[in-house]
Amino acid sequence: MFEEPFRWMEAISTRHSYVREKLSKGQPVIGIPYNEGAIILGFSPQPGKIYEIYDRIALGGLGHPADVERLRMTLLDMAHAEGFNRSAEDVTIGRLLQFGLAPALKQNFEEIQRAPYLIQMLLAEINHEDNAEFFRVNYDGYWEKFKQGTVISGDDKVSERIQKKIDNTDFVSLALNKSIQSALRIWEEGRKKPA
Repeated sequence: MFEEPFRWMEAISTRHSYVREKLSKGQPVIGIPYNEGAIILGFSPQPGKIYEIYDRIALGGLGHPADVERLRMTLLDMAHAEGFNRSAEDVTIGRLLQFGLAPALKQNFEEIQRAPYLIQMLLAEINHEDNAEFFRVNYDGYWEKFKQGTVISGDDKVSERIQKKIDNTDFVSLALNKSIQSALRIWEEGRKKPA
């Protein structure tokens, strides 16, 4: 299987399809700023979709509960080790992703003998200037940074619809109640199929 690059690429493509199909049934998770912080909003019939990782850092997960928990614990351990070895101010999502989680996810995804993580993550951080920053992390280690907010969903069309609405809403100027109301409306409208 490893003697030809084509077979490896075919196996990676199959893994992408497998993970996307497994994530497709998950409910979206939205992360948005508001005038005093950040909100992560998600719904699940099972407990545990949103977690605190460290001071000013939170996680919203979509995927297999065991994978979400494993990666949550990994982030938690990394954050505390970083805070102990350096300082609490040095613990940022950017450092945790770039030097820890993203390389591990990428390696896991590309090792064909291992089962891939069935996960997407939304991370929110209140930075040192008290501004909210959002990160979307995929099962293959690819991550993106957003200022206005973002969404994770197993359905690309749902993600696109919700992301457009997030990008067109000025959440930073809204109070907590108005932000939650707007986020709930966007979440519900984004899940509906367009007419």
